[in-house]
Amino acid sequence: MKALKVRCFGDTLVKLSLLIANDDGISTGLRALANAAAERGHDVFIATTSNHSSGASKSISFKARYRLTRLFDKYDALVADSTPATAVGIALDSLGRKFNFVISGVNSGPNIGLWDVLSSGTVGAVLEGVTRGYKGIAVSLVARDWSEYQSLGYEAYYTAARLAINLLELLADEPWEAPLLNLNVPTWTLRGVQVATLETASQFEVYKCREGLCDMSRWTLESAYRCATPNSDVCLIKQGFATLTPLTFAVTGPMDWLVKKLGKREATFSWIT
Repeated sequence: MKALKVRCFGDTLVKLSLLIANDDGISTGLRALANAAAERGHDVFIATTSNHSSGASKSISFKARYRLTRLFDKYDALVADSTPATAVGIALDSLGRKFNFVISGVNSGPNIGLWDVLSSGTVGAVLEGVTRGYKGIAVSLVARDWSEYQSLGYEAYYTAARLAINLLELLADEPWEAPLLNLNVPTWTLRGVQVATLETASQFEVYKCREGLCDMSRWTLESAYRCATPNSDVCLIKQGFATLTPLTFAVTGPMDWLVKKLGKREATFSWIT
């Protein structure tokens, strides 16, 4: 499969209203994404959290405090003392305004493979919008070692953000067949963009446990992620490509085997009283 040639920003542009979220709180990646969108003339509103929320998935709070403010001295924003999905939900329910897309990131860390995607607060923020009829992109920055994020500057996040906004503009008028696009961008090189399948192979050892304490924060791309499926996001990221994976959620699985086993769709059991 050849890498996609994503054309550079052009002069013709339809202004979009974007709800920008993330799971790292008020962070460099969030600022880069907001700036990349605003510099293209898009309308930006930020919905984020007051805390770091990696691994929050689409978890929500039944009660949550929030405040309206301005972030980075230029963007209207909502900051919730809760999860990324809650922040997005509050923004969609309380602001009385419509957005064209929800875009989340730029995340400090990979969101590749089934385990990451199901756990990701970055993906979960967009998924909250998906459950309300919106489409969107989750964008993450992938280093080869967890320690590299400590030295990454603004430009690394801005590169990923620019690519995400570029792709969004290219696809804005398309009839999306999947409501959520998951973009991962490598830090060490960028050979192009590949449309990738989601790697579903089992994860390597996630937690490192010793004397009653477990930690999963120290990892390397090579040791933590299994490349088992050709053209998967994990395999292509390791080759230096940015990966774009269309995702759908909560799709009903095959039913015939259950109906056959139970005898009929409305099964009855003698032990149910």
